Amino acid sequence: MICNSLPRMNRPPGYILLSLFAWSCLLPSWSCYSFKGISIPAGASTYYVHNFEDISDLQLPNYNITLTEALKDKIRNESRLRWNDQEADIEFRGKILGFTVSSVSPEIGATTAFNRLEVTVEVTYINNSDPQAGWTKRFSQFDNFPADQNLLEAQEDILPGINVLLMEYIFNAAFTDW
Repeated sequence: MICNSLPRMNRPPGYILLSLFAWSCLLPSWSCYSFKGISIPAGASTYYVHNFEDISDLQLPNYNITLTEALKDKIRNESRLRWNDQEADIEFRGKILGFTVSSVSPEIGATTAFNRLEVTVEVTYINNSDPQAGWTKRFSQFDNFPADQNLLEAQEDILPGINVLLMEYIFNAAFTDW
């Protein structure tokens, strides 16, 4: 057997006790943190996400609901927090501030090769146990789409990717102290 052919390591007599002590010190800290580096405030066990408000000039139908559900899913899938719509420990409020479409990457002989859609949202994080820990921040993300497509044609292809990145930034700002 391979294990029998390996040299036996001589360990000091207190090695096992020292190892057990080290593990016992580490285990309680794992309840606060995960391997992803998430830091959920002590005592927080519930969250609530208010419906995003769309105050943009160019309003896409049901996009506010899509963002609300995306943030709920992100928190539910990647944290230990449970959904609670009454007296939650942590709350999120969001506003869709705008959609900006601009031209990028002009090619020789063409006006543009790509258009860029940028989505900007404002999110308020509320920690009901520690009001000082709350914040309001703006987040923006963009993606490019072919110049020969209009926004209505392109939105189904590019908005899901934009949403994933926005949720990642919001989640990290709330739970990894970005």
